[in-house]
Amino acid sequence: MDFNEFKNTLMDLVSKEIDDRGLEGLSLKLATIDSPDGQTERLQVSVGEAKMSMAFRLQEIYKSVEDGEDIDHAVFKMVNTIEESIDVIKNKENEVKNLISDYDNVKDQTYLRMIPGNSPILKDTPHKMVADMALVVNIHIDGLSDARGRSCVVVSKPLMDMYGIDEAQLFADAEKNSLANEPIVFTPLGDMIKNLIEAENLPTPEDAGIVTYIATNKSGFQGAAVAGYPDFCEKAAEAIGGSFYMLPSSVHEFILIKDDGKPKAKDLNAMIKNVNETVLEPRDILSAQCYHYDAKTKVLETGLKYAQKVQQRKGGAR
Repeated sequence: MDFNEFKNTLMDLVSKEIDDRGLEGLSLKLATIDSPDGQTERLQVSVGEAKMSMAFRLQEIYKSVEDGEDIDHAVFKMVNTIEESIDVIKNKENEVKNLISDYDNVKDQTYLRMIPGNSPILKDTPHKMVADMALVVNIHIDGLSDARGRSCVVVSKPLMDMYGIDEAQLFADAEKNSLANEPIVFTPLGDMIKNLIEAENLPTPEDAGIVTYIATNKSGFQGAAVAGYPDFCEKAAEAIGGSFYMLPSSVHEFILIKDDGKPKAKDLNAMIKNVNETVLEPRDILSAQCYHYDAKTKVLETGLKYAQKVQQRKGGAR
């Protein structure tokens, strides 16, 4: 079935499963929501009069079913999540509302987050551009986080105005928390591979003359934000030994590849495109292109822009 048929079928099956379990006071609707990763179609589940709701990403569920998951199993998991969340929403709504509405309560839970530079939320969200990506501020709501992941709220302009603060303070507080609690972590890719498969004699990228690092934060959650930390590029250049390319492997990390002087942007962009299309969930995609940092000029830009500058210099030298 196509996606539109799938949405309606899924909604009917979820409604039936909810009725079969005797779950009451729930209402379902299909909605299109502006998210950091773009416009997403969701199945929203509301509990009574509560303003908080659950929202399931339909494209991700559709892809899972297309890849072979039984739709009844997908429905079963969704309704399990709904059933587990009913009491949380009922009991936590006022707590979260009170927490979010007072900046003194959330100031120490604000963190930097990197999102796509074309995200639809940016029109109403304080942000700073980093190349063609955007740095925003997240509030981590620890009380609603569980084994399935962290609950976060991106600070919008109305929310910032309600707090009575400006962008300078918002980003200063988030930067302070990020640096203190989520410091930059550089890991040689070869070491990471060895740790993953526990093979001491595994050839590493360095063995092939390729100096490659993973750059993320301490927890690995939303670790691509480190590219917005003060002096990130300088520290990365020191770790890798000079100029480098940055590949946004997801919103959680970058792969850094030392610049050996050979043109790489087109090949690296093709690699990123393949990973985005075949490996990552839409919510984890940060960018469709690589970036380059010149350790001499201290300029971070897209790989293609850097390649054009190199080509122009070569042309001018003839």
